[in-house]
Amino acid sequence: MNREGAETYLRLLAEAMMRGSLAPAQGPPWAQGPGGGRARVTAAGQALTAVGAVHIETVEDILADFDLAVNVRQLHEQASRRAAGSMPPAGAAGAGPGAAGAGAAPPGTVPAGTLPPGTLPPGTLPPGTLPAGTLPPGAVPAAAARWTARIQSGPLPRAGRLARTWPAEGGGSPESDPEPPGPGAADRFIPVGLSVPFHDEGISGELYLISFAQTGSGARFIAAWGNRTLPPQHRMGLQYPDLTLGLYTVTDDRGARYDLALTPGSGPEWISEIRLRPAPPDDIRWLDIAAPLGPAVRVALDLQVQGAEPEVTEAKLSPGEHLLIMLADRLLTVAPEAGPAWRRQLPVMSPGLIQAMTAGLGDIVAGLEAADVLSPLSPVPARLAALCASLGIGGHGITAVPADDLPERWLSLLAHYQRRKPDMTQVRDGYAAVAAALPGLDGIRLALLGLDNTEGSSSLHVLATGMTAEGHPGPLGVDLDFPLSLWLRDSGGRWHAARTAGWHRAGGERVLRLKLVPPLPRSTAWIEVLAGGRSAEVRTRLPLRWGYPT
Repeated sequence: MNREGAETYLRLLAEAMMRGSLAPAQGPPWAQGPGGGRARVTAAGQALTAVGAVHIETVEDILADFDLAVNVRQLHEQASRRAAGSMPPAGAAGAGPGAAGAGAAPPGTVPAGTLPPGTLPPGTLPPGTLPAGTLPPGAVPAAAARWTARIQSGPLPRAGRLARTWPAEGGGSPESDPEPPGPGAADRFIPVGLSVPFHDEGISGELYLISFAQTGSGARFIAAWGNRTLPPQHRMGLQYPDLTLGLYTVTDDRGARYDLALTPGSGPEWISEIRLRPAPPDDIRWLDIAAPLGPAVRVALDLQVQGAEPEVTEAKLSPGEHLLIMLADRLLTVAPEAGPAWRRQLPVMSPGLIQAMTAGLGDIVAGLEAADVLSPLSPVPARLAALCASLGIGGHGITAVPADDLPERWLSLLAHYQRRKPDMTQVRDGYAAVAAALPGLDGIRLALLGLDNTEGSSSLHVLATGMTAEGHPGPLGVDLDFPLSLWLRDSGGRWHAARTAGWHRAGGERVLRLKLVPPLPRSTAWIEVLAGGRSAEVRTRLPLRWGYPT
């Protein structure tokens, strides 16, 4: 990794953006001017921070120098405009009694008292300023001295999440998760797919148990509340139906009883995590769960989970390639957020969405190459350029010729976007019982804990161990805390991209909700899960057992 080259590139990019030396044709109108230039420097800095090539404090220093130079330049331009507006036309010097007395002063000077206070002749700068596009005296040498001293002093304080080979100093981020539980009994992940009907004080419906998971941090159900009737306070969203949890009875095959505690979700069906206290012993065979005035429902915990053995394939991606793939996933999942008319409106719509999606893509690629974390021969930038072209995104600045060999999963989503009416079919609400543990990827272990379709949107629920909080954003909204690419292929052959939509902490683990784009069709009988990291990809195929609210 070339950290010196990365920081030099970032400083040269900031200087170029400040000077305005880049041709306007290389970027859309919103990318021009100080604001657009700062956005491009920020995106490149976030990318280089993500791969561990520069420290976040270095990026902040560069942006501070950029802001200072821009402010000095703007002050000079304002003073020049004021001076030009107060002077007589060119050639009028000495033409009248108010002239400065041609020949009375040495060439290049203006006699005192001949101009209004606070004004200067054309071409003359206020003290301490330089011509437009020039940095203040000593600014560049001082900045170079700072980053040279930092590089010579040794490793930077902290590595990026995507650069696992660069050791971090100290204890890591103050917001990092605690260490995961130590080795012990084997974890259990069981697809359940059972409904527990309930009725109490005006509330009736069912608690649908999607899956059961037991790890070193405890035992939990992923469940959905389906309410047939709700009192007014629940319809107004002032209370959750967890008030009924205290009336449930949970008994194991040895007669021991357990309490239930709720971590509420959101939405009309209230997808929730229900924890068991205390955690059951590792060798119990079943749990009986009974609601008030309802029969007990038995949940078997000694089932053999069906599905193919996960297949692990070596990937060997560079940090830069992995980051660009995550950027591509981000583009593919953000594209439909503006609705089905997004593609038609893209050329004329407000530039805010385009800026959020494409600011500095070419600068990011060039910065990663300068840091030696992306080979100039890598096919990924060309594929990213082809993806932008397919989505109608211009002004991204990627110089690579668009490729014609896009991955199958990207083509599947592009075909979905390009259908005439891709969003007309409403997905039926329901829940799919699925549970499986995946092999570790780049230090992160994932366990799938169920699917749900709610109000036309599909979500995958995942338990993750080994995630760390980065404490800084990724470029274009990439989630550096979840540095994996995760896709699903349904039984009809269509691919669905997953992105983080919410999470909560559970000890040293996190329970995540990943939104699927596009939603799963109601006919899906099985899914193939593809999880990709820098070092490897994991594939596994799992059957689905759907249940539907009544």
